[in-house]
Amino acid sequence: MLTIPPRGGVHVPGQGLEALDVTSVRAYGVRIEFRVPAPLLAHLPVPIVPGAEQGSRGPADAVISVRVDHTADGGTLYEIAENGTVLGMEASLQAAASVVESWAQLTVATLARGLVFVHGGVVGWQNRAIVMPGRSLSGKSTLVLALVEAGANYYSDEYAVFDSDGRIHPYWRPPKLRVASDQEAASRLLGGVVSGSPPLPITLGLVLISRYEAGSRWLPRQLSCGETLLGLLDNTVPLRLRPEESVKTLAKAVANAQGFEGMRGEAADFAEQALGLLRRV
Repeated sequence: MLTIPPRGGVHVPGQGLEALDVTSVRAYGVRIEFRVPAPLLAHLPVPIVPGAEQGSRGPADAVISVRVDHTADGGTLYEIAENGTVLGMEASLQAAASVVESWAQLTVATLARGLVFVHGGVVGWQNRAIVMPGRSLSGKSTLVLALVEAGANYYSDEYAVFDSDGRIHPYWRPPKLRVASDQEAASRLLGGVVSGSPPLPITLGLVLISRYEAGSRWLPRQLSCGETLLGLLDNTVPLRLRPEESVKTLAKAVANAQGFEGMRGEAADFAEQALGLLRRV
């Protein structure tokens, strides 16, 4: 007999860790169904995707599942799959939950209708946006927090979400930092930040493409409109799936923006220089 577990899912009876919770969320118009071991839910953030609503109905755009395997030496492995395609194997609930979270967010970024997701950090300053395209482990979370500490408003440390008018929507989630002390500092800094900020036009804003080099001072070269667009497209999630929409949306977004590229040093110095640059353009 099925029972209703916490958080609105359906509990599928089983033995030990093989018991599954089946639940779903909808975010940015994308519905994802999860079939995961019940204990794994405790390691997932709520919401698992920023802005997601739980318990959504209708056909799923994607199904993410976790299957539990037992090894000959008594260990446990968690096999994560999306729509039946295996994404990876992990040896702990925490690691498996991290993979589930990342893939859920990436799936939404890929399939969201009418929106173009770009890997990048975003802050707002005096009603203008600063977008720093870059994939995971590129240091964008550190840059975003340095800019917030310098007075900018937090919008995202993972995706810049563009609508068809070229506006950027907030993608609020706790920043992911690799050092525990930095994570604690981020929590204190953003303790009063809430999601639901209004869309922020990128018009007259900045697109900053940088690479870290110890001891460097940020002395960027200005990019043409085409180069700025290419810098965003290089980090655009749905580019292969929806190339025409991606190009059209981002071309509108950068039409009146300024793009810069160069080596940078420490995040605090970069933040000061970036805000100074925004004051002059």
